[in-house]
Amino acid sequence: MSASNSSNASPHAMQKLLDNNWTLLFLGMVVPTVFYTLWGLWDVINIPVGK
Repeated sequence: MSASNSSNASPHAMQKLLDNNWTLLFLGMVVPTVFYTLWGLWDVINIPVGK
């Protein structure tokens, strides 16, 4: 039996992240919110000034 198949090996960090439903829910709501907020601010900043 190889060392990588031993039952006492701890899972990788990505596996821990993907196994946690609350973290996935949090990331699934925060990442799009931040992305679209920054995108919206960028669009507002780039509106030309009226004369």
